[in-house]
Amino acid sequence: MAHQKINLPEKICIYCQKPMVWRKAWKHVWESVKYCSTACQRLANREARKTQPQAAPDAEPEAPKLLTQRFKRARRKVALPPRGQ
Repeated sequence: MAHQKINLPEKICIYCQKPMVWRKAWKHVWESVKYCSTACQRLANREARKTQPQAAPDAEPEAPKLLTQRFKRARRKVALPPRGQ
């Protein structure tokens, strides 16, 4: 005879607004569960990335210090012999 699970806690998924019932896998993390599935979590994260402001396109990304030091050094000028003689 199967038993009924009638007294389990419920939450509402913050993305799809559907009710979700407590699962044994969520026993230790039930307080931090927000989404009913990984699909809802992915879609919510995707929408959050779209709404975040992006960096200005004209701003240059910071170069690592090693590269900037390397290219800021004075270059030696080498005199080449004239061509055609």
